[in-house]
Amino acid sequence: MNQYKKFPQAYALIIAIAEYEGVNALPSIVTKDACDVASLLTAENYCGYEESKVKILLNSEATLSNIRNEIIKIAQKATFDDSVFIYFSGHGYNKSDATNPDCSLVPVDFDKPDGGMLSATELSDLLSNINSERLLFIIDACHSAGVATIKNFTANGTLGFSDKSLEKLSQGRGKVLIASSRDSETSIILPGDKNSLFTKHFLSALKGEAGSSDEDVVRVFDIFSYLEKTVSVEAAIINHPQHPVFKSNLENNFPVALRCGGVEKQITSFEMAVNTNRDLKLEEILAELYPMGPTDQDIWQRAGGDISRLKLIGTGRSQWFSAIKILQQGGGGVNIDRNSLCNEVKLDFPNHSKLQNLN
Repeated sequence: MNQYKKFPQAYALIIAIAEYEGVNALPSIVTKDACDVASLLTAENYCGYEESKVKILLNSEATLSNIRNEIIKIAQKATFDDSVFIYFSGHGYNKSDATNPDCSLVPVDFDKPDGGMLSATELSDLLSNINSERLLFIIDACHSAGVATIKNFTANGTLGFSDKSLEKLSQGRGKVLIASSRDSETSIILPGDKNSLFTKHFLSALKGEAGSSDEDVVRVFDIFSYLEKTVSVEAAIINHPQHPVFKSNLENNFPVALRCGGVEKQITSFEMAVNTNRDLKLEEILAELYPMGPTDQDIWQRAGGDISRLKLIGTGRSQWFSAIKILQQGGGGVNIDRNSLCNEVKLDFPNHSKLQNLN
């Protein structure tokens, strides 16, 4: 019997363009990001969206007409309590005009006779026709690989999206806009990563890293709170400023998707006893080897963890108790788990007899 729930009251439009003509092409990871987001949305063990309600427009499909039409289709179907998610990754165009600083999304056919730009003004109008009061729009339009000038336009302008235009798109009841970076920054792809930095952490948020593990849904405020902490911290490692932006007048922390299929993992009482015993042993060993707690010798950070996700209160032993509890729930940082922690400890103490069979 399938134990997973569905998230039927939700619509998604995923748009990504890497293959532009007449302007800088973007890395293929741009479209991979979009495909990974769409796959996660429709995964029954994660977000639970119905496949028929998730539309993807990639490269040549992402024309001005198609983008308009798909937003109109959502407006015709979505009710006020449906969740709507729109994701755009591609170029943005920032017109250098102080009197009318309107920005635009750049469709694939922006320079064709029957194409053009999708201005923030028109896009805001399209979004206002969607009755949903649970609308999340994510824009990644300031790619570090795409800083250039669009040569085919007579008006001077640069690639990107201004803060004022982001504000315009968030107007209306129940509308949330999240941008991958500030208008003075660019979004990056770290060497060796399979996704852009922003989307990597967004995917982790949808997988359950954001918010409370006690809930069966992932909520919009929790997603941004998670992105705000993780993206900027990892970007800072290579001295690149990148800070996600949140625009909204929202008061309701609405659900964006199911968390882990809407169900909690069921384990037997025997499995629970075994896991508890293993965690107690690990806690004892860590308290012995790192008596000051997870910050001792930077062990938590070296294992891929994020110290800011922990509650560092009390003695070192009490800090380890809390840290292991958070780790059990899938928290403590994007890149840490029990194995990475144990492996890092073994590097410090390769001959410690109690460290065997702890993973």
